[in-house]
Amino acid sequence: MRTSATVLERRALSIALTGLLAVFSVGSERLHAQSGGESSAASTSLELAITAIVPELLDEYHVPGASVAVIREGEIESVLYFGVQRAGSASRVDEHTIFEAASLSKPVFAYGAHLLAQKGILDLDRPLSEYLESPYVDDPRLDRITARLVLSHSSGFPNWRPGGLWSDDPKPLLIEFDPGERFQYSGEGYVYLQRVVEHLTGETLDRYLKRAVLEPLGMTDSSFLWEERFEGNHASRHDGEGTPGREWRPQEALAAATLHTTASDYGRFLQALVADGNDNSQPLLTSSIERMLTPHSRIDGSLGWSLGWGTERRDDSMLFWQWGENEGIKTLAAGSRSTGAAVVVLTNGQWGRDVSRPIMELVLGEGRFLDFRMVNYRP
Repeated sequence: MRTSATVLERRALSIALTGLLAVFSVGSERLHAQSGGESSAASTSLELAITAIVPELLDEYHVPGASVAVIREGEIESVLYFGVQRAGSASRVDEHTIFEAASLSKPVFAYGAHLLAQKGILDLDRPLSEYLESPYVDDPRLDRITARLVLSHSSGFPNWRPGGLWSDDPKPLLIEFDPGERFQYSGEGYVYLQRVVEHLTGETLDRYLKRAVLEPLGMTDSSFLWEERFEGNHASRHDGEGTPGREWRPQEALAAATLHTTASDYGRFLQALVADGNDNSQPLLTSSIERMLTPHSRIDGSLGWSLGWGTERRDDSMLFWQWGENEGIKTLAAGSRSTGAAVVVLTNGQWGRDVSRPIMELVLGEGRFLDFRMVNYRP
């Protein structure tokens, strides 16, 4: 566990690096005249700052490895790799190292759902019960749950049913409050919408998302199912002391949790969200992307949830964000269409969120979402 002295040291280092960025930014006009690019100078300074801070953070929080992709002005600017895939091994994290995305799966699935809405196949405001032959749960309120409520985490479902959907003894799923009444994060809601998407497309979720989302966006190292090709280059789970944990090889795709990906691939996904979608270079049009990122549920003050991402209102911009939380794996992604900046951090350690935060602050500035209880989770 970190000490107060360590916290102060890390904060001082973060402030120093932010100052370093400011110095580079101030001097970038001169560098532009000499080397041909202000953006090149800013890119170099940011990459230097991240590279300087991450190794110390990995060591401090017993996280063996991490991978980072930074998007600036709508373009992938840097993809950085640190540490090893598994503690005690010589296998370095590299461009093709596969990480569990955990809940970073949800926005990718949401993108696929919005694609169906864009084509008129899925009505975001039609009760999902009307798409399926039999009731998903035995509760009359089921007829009030729509894709809009599921994507904004206001369906009334808990995060997971008692015992867990994936356990040997899952208990019945219950609706805990009237749909639309308030925000409550729910992986179960996403799985419910998954059943509808599979019904509408006639495909398993992994096949639909690979065909409609992953392949068009160039996410060739990503899958919602475990693939044999991942065996030789994947990041293992590690506990809080950096000890390797059990491996996970999902054989069934879950919209809420089973994406395996690289920082490069997820960076391409983020790039699609902050870039203009009207040039036919990606599946979703700008209007669909903006609908996906418009706040719908209120969490607290400036924090809310859109139809696929958490949101944070700022004076001059709107951030979107999502975390991933599996045992021994922590991931975090955030960005802003108005600034064209985004970042994803994938880690293979229990305290990976502590590694992610300073990186987020360097790229996007301080954010309230970083203190949201589920993002800033510690048992």
